[in-house]
Amino acid sequence: MIIKSIRITVHTTLLIGLCLLYGCSSNWEEAHQADTHQAYQAYIEDNPEGEHIEEAKKRADNRYWQSIKNDSTARGFETYLNKFPEGQFRSEAQAEINQLSSASTKARVTGSNVIIRSDHTTESLSVGVVAKEGTMVQILDRYNSGGSSEAILKRDITVFKNGEQINLPAGKAIRILADRSDSVRASFSTPNYGKTEAIISKNEIEAMSGETWYKIHTNDDITGWIYGKFIEEL
Repeated sequence: MIIKSIRITVHTTLLIGLCLLYGCSSNWEEAHQADTHQAYQAYIEDNPEGEHIEEAKKRADNRYWQSIKNDSTARGFETYLNKFPEGQFRSEAQAEINQLSSASTKARVTGSNVIIRSDHTTESLSVGVVAKEGTMVQILDRYNSGGSSEAILKRDITVFKNGEQINLPAGKAIRILADRSDSVRASFSTPNYGKTEAIISKNEIEAMSGETWYKIHTNDDITGWIYGKFIEEL
């Protein structure tokens, strides 16, 4: 039993020594299987002298680049250069930074509590809100709405649905379903009633067809689309 215990101790000590010298193979296998920047970075930090260290560095570089190469702001590419100053994609990252910096334009938001959307349509999800009028943002892209059936309310109004009174604020987005002589049948969504339809006077709406949407980036790191009525280019 004593001899067997000595053999186990020697074997365990040898494995620990090999792990310290070359990096434990199971650690590399886990990183390779996960195949993410975070996994390779963890391997690098845990095994600075590991036998797979150079391959891990190359893979960490590649996986991080794949995750940010389609970014629409310069920040992701700047972070890449900070993480990988000698990275294999450093020239591409710098070129993206130069292009985005030259193409971007400053703008001022002309309304308060303006919704930032995931796409250039009022039916897309909200990704944030510009709470304060006069907030400065960066313009990344523009989109003309063409023959859109969307509109916004010029002022606060009240509509009725099945005897229920629904208050809609100025700037509320609606979709025109049918055009009448002096009114439209429109759909809209509210927290209390969900998707609803109502008749709204044409005097109360402003059509968005042919208007521009702006893709913007805020100082608190939100990127999305704002209707052009609320953007003033500088």
